[in-house]
Amino acid sequence: MSIVSIFLVLLSASIHVGWNFLTKSSLNPKIFSFQKVTIIMGFGTLAVPWFPVQDIRGYVWIYILLSGIIHGLYIVSLSSAYEVGDISYVYPIARSAPAFVPLAAFLFLGENISCQGGIGILFVIVGMYVLLLRGDISNEFHRLWISMKKKDSVWAFITLFTVVAYTITDKAGMSAFSEVKTINPLMQGPLYLLLENVLCCLLFWAYMMFRSDGKLRSILSHDWSKPAIAALSTLVSYSLILYVMLNEKVSYIVTMRQVSVLIAVFVGRFLLKERHGKMRLAASVIMFFGFYLVGTAK
Repeated sequence: MSIVSIFLVLLSASIHVGWNFLTKSSLNPKIFSFQKVTIIMGFGTLAVPWFPVQDIRGYVWIYILLSGIIHGLYIVSLSSAYEVGDISYVYPIARSAPAFVPLAAFLFLGENISCQGGIGILFVIVGMYVLLLRGDISNEFHRLWISMKKKDSVWAFITLFTVVAYTITDKAGMSAFSEVKTINPLMQGPLYLLLENVLCCLLFWAYMMFRSDGKLRSILSHDWSKPAIAALSTLVSYSLILYVMLNEKVSYIVTMRQVSVLIAVFVGRFLLKERHGKMRLAASVIMFFGFYLVGTAK
């Protein structure tokens, strides 16, 4: 990778951790996420008329619908995880998808896993195991079971599942979309992302309206400046990755971007004063090495 590409990927990773930090440090992560998705939904709704939506085939809409639903579950589970858990604990687990996507692709798409890729997945699992011990290495297996039953673990692993699920869905969806010859290939990715985001935001919006119990006025009275920054950060972070993908190998980009796991642990330890900093840092280093093995596997 070129120096410029490395810089842009690291910038994207830092921005991604940044909006996660804003979500975690907010008074109410779900309300914060509601405000964020409302802003993104507004952007998306304004942008949709400028794209040739009418040319999308029916079978592509199935993938868009499924991806939007899974992304909606992702926002619910991530915000729920941040309500009860540390960013230095939740984020590494939730962002472990690059190690498990190859496994899901092997099971559902028939792709192969190399020996190096398998070893990388094992390293990520070991890193997760260290995280789950929560600084207590005595009676490990009993501690592990107790840790896995806690709400932050449950929501973090649900978030991980949704990331793997929407990654596989989007890969299959974009393969189907590529068969639509009436839409420029360069427009297909942004259009797919735009539509599934609008649907995702609508679903989360409906979820929050259902949960608000008439407290919409209270939600709207919250400060919107930080959610606006988070919404813009989300769009900028992914846009940077899309730009780098034009010239660099996807496997290297995905691997490099996982440095965000290390950044999140540092943010949790030094900005939010979370516990188990050394152990979580060790776990994140082990996981990052696993991401590297998976990302560079052939």
